[in-house]
Amino acid sequence: MGVWERTGDQANGYSLSVPGDNVAWVPHYPPPARPLGPDAEGQWVNRWLSPEWTQAADAWVGCRLAEHGRRISGVPVTYRARFWSVVRCYVSVEGLVWFKENNPGHPFEAGLVATLAQLAPDDVIVPLAVDRERRWLLTDDQGTTVTHADVGDQRTRCILVRALARLQCAVHGRVDMTAYPGMVELAPSAAGERVRRVAREWALLRPGHPLRPDPDVLKRAELAADVLDRRTASLSDVVPLDLEFNDVYPANIFADRSTGVLRPRFFDFGNTIWGHPFVSLHGLLDAVVEWTRAPLSRTHRDELHDTYLTVWRNHLDADPQVLRTDLAAAEALTNVHRLISWLRLIPHADPLELRTRAEIPHKYLTTITKLAD
Repeated sequence: MGVWERTGDQANGYSLSVPGDNVAWVPHYPPPARPLGPDAEGQWVNRWLSPEWTQAADAWVGCRLAEHGRRISGVPVTYRARFWSVVRCYVSVEGLVWFKENNPGHPFEAGLVATLAQLAPDDVIVPLAVDRERRWLLTDDQGTTVTHADVGDQRTRCILVRALARLQCAVHGRVDMTAYPGMVELAPSAAGERVRRVAREWALLRPGHPLRPDPDVLKRAELAADVLDRRTASLSDVVPLDLEFNDVYPANIFADRSTGVLRPRFFDFGNTIWGHPFVSLHGLLDAVVEWTRAPLSRTHRDELHDTYLTVWRNHLDADPQVLRTDLAAAEALTNVHRLISWLRLIPHADPLELRTRAEIPHKYLTTITKLAD
């Protein structure tokens, strides 16, 4: 996370940052804590605000900093606590450090970040320490994140898209999914059936259950699943399944300009699934549209697609037309991946957390049903 960053709840339910809401905090002083959300009385926020938990986290951070010849030099701040994760900020003489613990539904992020940092250290955050068992991640402050102005500039968007493809190609085929318990695999050909299964399972929930959808949503989900079957049938096997970061949001990208040239550095990998990597680009372009509040022009979208696919073509030595066809087909999977990622949290939600956050998976399912239009 960055010292200049203010964070909040986004439509995806667990993004760290408010789009473009970058405020110049004073260096070496933590930003004020974010207000608690509607899940504040749930089990996870209560746990993360308890003296027992904060003492354990503070002791671990202190020990890890000591290993680097550093120490905590100010009062820590629990910056943001939601039932899916907590972020706590610490002051050291060398600058701020950030601590994160995930809900058990997203147990692998700390270990995955450590691996990504080994494979592509210039493209992601490099942790100071991780504890895989406790889902703990500690990183130095990384400065500013991508802003609204960045997202509105086509040249900068091309830099972001190229950096995303470069990161994906750097790690493609080099990560073992089985080393990250809790990571869900979804082959494109299975997406339609997965949507059917979710809709049918939710239809069987008792009346009044927070996840029970309206009958019209259930009917349209079946139709959307048929559309998914047809669209994913055209996907080739040129790009094998791999990490799909599933939350490539502008506010989850640090804008490193220390060399005078923008060098994006990605973070927040807790939503990653094992699926078609091209879906990550569509998630980023969705966020661009959200931030700019305007659709991308055909010219700009084509340029971004070309920029992205050029990196992949060089990596795979593949037919450009096949890659272009696959990229188009993968777009339908974007909200399916978001839904599948969020489903990992449901078994770990208490009744209050489920009731106050059910609109998030509902939104994903409703968006998927628009494929039937």
